[in-house]
Amino acid sequence: MSFSRLLALGCAFAASLLCAGQPPAVRIAPTPNGGYQLLRDGKPYFIKGGGRRYLDQLVAAGGNSIRTYGAGDDLDSLHKLGVTVQFGLPIGKPRHGFNYSDPARVASQREQVLSLVARLKHHPAILLWALGNESELAAAEPDRLKLWAALEDLAKAIRQIDPHHPVITVLAGTSRLAEVKQHCPSLDAIGINTYAGMLKLPEALAAAGWEKPYIVTEFGPRGHWEVAKTPWGLPIEDSSTEKADFYLKAYEHAVKSQPRCLGSYVFLWGQKQEKTHTWYGMFLPDGSPTGAVDSMTYAWTGKWPANRAPRTGPGKFAITPLSGATGDENVFQPGAKLRCKVSASDPDGDPLKIAWDLRIDVSDNPSQGGDREPDSSPIGGAVLSATGEEAVIQLPQQPGNYRIFVYAHDPAGKAATANVPIQVRAPSS
Repeated sequence: MSFSRLLALGCAFAASLLCAGQPPAVRIAPTPNGGYQLLRDGKPYFIKGGGRRYLDQLVAAGGNSIRTYGAGDDLDSLHKLGVTVQFGLPIGKPRHGFNYSDPARVASQREQVLSLVARLKHHPAILLWALGNESELAAAEPDRLKLWAALEDLAKAIRQIDPHHPVITVLAGTSRLAEVKQHCPSLDAIGINTYAGMLKLPEALAAAGWEKPYIVTEFGPRGHWEVAKTPWGLPIEDSSTEKADFYLKAYEHAVKSQPRCLGSYVFLWGQKQEKTHTWYGMFLPDGSPTGAVDSMTYAWTGKWPANRAPRTGPGKFAITPLSGATGDENVFQPGAKLRCKVSASDPDGDPLKIAWDLRIDVSDNPSQGGDREPDSSPIGGAVLSATGEEAVIQLPQQPGNYRIFVYAHDPAGKAATANVPIQVRAPSS
């Protein structure tokens, strides 16, 4: 959505809501145990956040908030669902070419951000303002220092325009937390995006001397930079079952048990291509929820859903070469035929429908910070047969890196998935 469109929507929202009275004020208050809590309209509000898709399912799972990444949403519809918004204000990123040494660009960004705040601050769906998302990622120190100065200026200015909503910025992990503490004292709290780091986040915050509240603004499975790699250097993705178990363990350690945590936003309540089409999405491309949705339902409500997603494992699945073996694990000759066997089960005892595909492995894409990546489609004709938990797959003649994917669906439409990276290598002459 364009910035001009956002402003137009903001004008309409502000005009309608000014007539309806003041929206719920949101503030951060200390708690008796030395922690903090959000108060929305004077009542404690713990963030149970997801993403911008499958909103009915988010609410059914116990979720109450979403975050945006510098773009707008239909705030009226969100408010009707009882969903609040951590509104992402668009902040330029040095890695995308934004030059914080250019006073004109910084001034223009400042004007746009403050205009957006002024026009949307009256909407009752607004929970808090987030200045950018991982804007510091891959930025050199001189650029970061200018970025922090711009964010501090904006945080102070937003407080003058809208004293009723907290202001944060969102960091990629905790490595720059000390810089933010020093250069951005006007921020009310900090947002942290972290994955495997969830299991040591409270300790990392303490080590950095961060004493203000925090929000886990993104967490999910172990990231592609945090897992083991194949001998040819590509990341080995956890299965959806392994991910589901990790979501719950991470939440209980870094969110549920921490007095200074205001809540969290799980990633990704939806689906996207990032290294693979299954790595970060809690839903498959066809909309099927995976076990991660069940885990967050339990985390938010204390109860498992009536129907639970299938599970795979232990491990991924077995691959036995019928032809074209090379002697190296998961490395095969061009045109090799493979027998693949997965172990899949359903917690409710439902019958499972299992499907397979083979794709070119594009996980070596060098993008950072969730930047857009090209997808990889199934290779037609690769699955020669599939019966029950087994399939026979023929590899292409073209040498290269590939992934074999398996999907298990129950009758209710929930799913499990796993994949194994393989390599097709021509025999050395």
